[in-house]
Amino acid sequence: MAGDIHPDSGDSSAQQAQRGERALIRDIRSILGPAYPRGVGVPFGDDMAPIGESERLWTCDMLMDGVDFDSSRHSWEQIGRKAMAVNLSDCAAMGVRPVGALIAVALENRLSMDEARSLAAGAAACAAEFACPITGGDTNSWNHPTVISITVAGEAPAGRRPVLRGGAKVGDRLYVSGPLGGSILGRHLSFTPRVELGLRISRELPVHAMIDISDGLAVDLWHICEESGCGAALQECELERVIHTDARRLAVQSGKTPLERALHDGEDFELVVALPRGFEPDADWKALLSPIGEITAERELRLQSGSQSRSIAPRGWEHFRG
Repeated sequence: MAGDIHPDSGDSSAQQAQRGERALIRDIRSILGPAYPRGVGVPFGDDMAPIGESERLWTCDMLMDGVDFDSSRHSWEQIGRKAMAVNLSDCAAMGVRPVGALIAVALENRLSMDEARSLAAGAAACAAEFACPITGGDTNSWNHPTVISITVAGEAPAGRRPVLRGGAKVGDRLYVSGPLGGSILGRHLSFTPRVELGLRISRELPVHAMIDISDGLAVDLWHICEESGCGAALQECELERVIHTDARRLAVQSGKTPLERALHDGEDFELVVALPRGFEPDADWKALLSPIGEITAERELRLQSGSQSRSIAPRGWEHFRG
């Protein structure tokens, strides 16, 4: 997951291909695969996972001081809120409703009781917004930066199945639920998880695949492509319409273009949605979802600009690269 103070991951290389979060997850899949529940319709590696044969799904995200937040600059209430919100965003990505949460913390020993309470209050307030009670967890402390791990359970609406990453089809149109890029300027702490929108998409639209943007549009869209056995072509003219003003502000400082920031920054926590080619959004949906491209048969990401097309790297934030 992306954070506001870690360095850019950079482009892929032969050396990096042997190391990194994505490679590690592939290895873990081969190790844990035999024990993974069968027949529940949710494959290993999606935003949430089943336990046993239950239809309830689970997600777990960990946040670390110095990577995902900076306790010297951010309030503990903001930090607690973000820790809960990133998990709720996984529920949004699968079109399920959160129903309960557990929180485990390894608090830095220097924290005061008031700071620890503020962290818990921030997480609890965010959870309450989405009727997701925190019912338990664990507290520890150590002489190292604070680590927060939250687990959330979710359930699909009656008569609906979770929306997966792996259902995209060639010709599907791609949409995004909001502006992209520059979240480092503050939105990574204050975003609203798109839980209600994800549920509505699941109920009302013929959605084929969906994911939330945590690590960057390019790399998270590539997760859809990998699981669906396809590629994608993004339209530069459409992406220009969804570049956040924060991305344009940050581009002035960073030397990267606003488009690069929209493609690779991460922590926007908007939804990427694949819908059938023939779907025509009405005025209501046009206000909620913006087109950005389409699913293709060629297994690569491309950026289309008029008659020109170029390959783009599925680059964003990735742990375990150093």
